[in-house]
Amino acid sequence: MKTSIAIIGAGIAGITLARAISHAADVTIFEKSRGLGGRMANRRREGFAFDHGAQYFTARSPALKATAKQAVAQGHAGIWPKAVHTLKADGLVTDTRAPEPRYVGVPGMSAFANGLADGLHIRKDTTVARLAASEGGWALSDNEGHDLGRVDLVVSTAPAPQTIRLMPETFAGNAALKTVEMSGCFTLMIGLEGPLDLGFEAARIEDPVLSWIAAEAGKPGRSDRTALTIHSRNDWAEANLERDRGEVQAEMLQSLKQLMGQDLSAATWIDLHRWRYANVEKPAGQSFLFDEALGLGACGDWCLGNRVEAAVESATALSERLKRRLQGA
Repeated sequence: MKTSIAIIGAGIAGITLARAISHAADVTIFEKSRGLGGRMANRRREGFAFDHGAQYFTARSPALKATAKQAVAQGHAGIWPKAVHTLKADGLVTDTRAPEPRYVGVPGMSAFANGLADGLHIRKDTTVARLAASEGGWALSDNEGHDLGRVDLVVSTAPAPQTIRLMPETFAGNAALKTVEMSGCFTLMIGLEGPLDLGFEAARIEDPVLSWIAAEAGKPGRSDRTALTIHSRNDWAEANLERDRGEVQAEMLQSLKQLMGQDLSAATWIDLHRWRYANVEKPAGQSFLFDEALGLGACGDWCLGNRVEAAVESATALSERLKRRLQGA
């Protein structure tokens, strides 16, 4: 009988790990949301579409380059943007850096994760809230105490603050988890009926409140309806995470008005999303965490850095460790 493994979280780390070990183990991914991809997320409202999490990813390792190129060939990904400019109060600074391929999911960011997850066993809308030692393995239950089954090994790919709440006090990785620092972000989504010429597809913003703006229509496979995605600064978000959402939205719109010279507060569609754990400020400094005796592990971008590729690298490193254990079993 194959070793049973529960992976918590169907973001890129969880999917990468599952793909690497599913041939050698009985793997189930538990995902609390309805969709896959974690922060590689998209939202559709009133005919508008927004990538309201990660805006793109780069691929620098040979493995991720090959995966990204395959996803493009299969229609799950495309290349965008050609350049990332900088928007300041006194105007736009053109990006003159050497071009590097940047990838997005098609027709939305989560499509990249969906393509990678094809064939995997995933239980969506299922939150693992508690682990209890059981017959040499672990019994899983949700917030209401409902039984989610028993497995031999558990790996959490959730953000470090969520992982540490799940792991028992005896988990060997707890000290490293406590060193991780993450910050939040607010995403403002604006849908307009008519066209809006920004003069660019994407730009970083130098501003006390805002950090990013993108025009969604320029991305491959998207609707041509005018949809803007605007991210706050992480430090500003951290200082305002528990603030009234209406106040947060109003302040972000005011900053956008000052930068663009246009008031978009009466747009056809406006929405705000809060990411509590959006950015890795201080990683664990280890490729992954694994407690051999307990059969518990953790991996994710927060282990190594703040890029999608960091999540892939972390999951790949843990998969090698787990393969050795599975071969020994």
